[in-house]
Amino acid sequence: MKHSPGKRKEEIARFNRIVQRSIRQMRIELGLSQRELAAKMSSQVDQSTVSNWESGKTDMTSAQLLDLFMIFGRDLVQMYFSFLGPGNKPESENKQKEEDS
Repeated sequence: MKHSPGKRKEEIARFNRIVQRSIRQMRIELGLSQRELAAKMSSQVDQSTVSNWESGKTDMTSAQLLDLFMIFGRDLVQMYFSFLGPGNKPESENKQKEEDS
C-alpha cells in the first residue's frame, strides 16, 4: 500500500472509525455496559476509557485492541483484511493466493 502521508493518514482515520463503531456494536450485541466491558479488560481501564474509545476521543493500544477482540470472540485479522478490501491486501498475501490457484 504505497500512498502519500496524507492518504495514509486518511486511511488510518477511516480504520479507526470502523474500529470505534465495531467496539460499540459488539459490546451492545453482548449486552455489556461500558463499565462491564472495562471490567473484563486485562489492562486496567474504566468506563470513561471505553466511552472515549467508542467516541474516538482517545486511541487504544494494539494490546488493548487485541484484548477487546478476544473478549468479543472476533478475529482482528479478518477485520483488518476486510478493511483493506480484496485489491489492497499486502503483497505477500496476494502472491500466496496466486501460488495456491
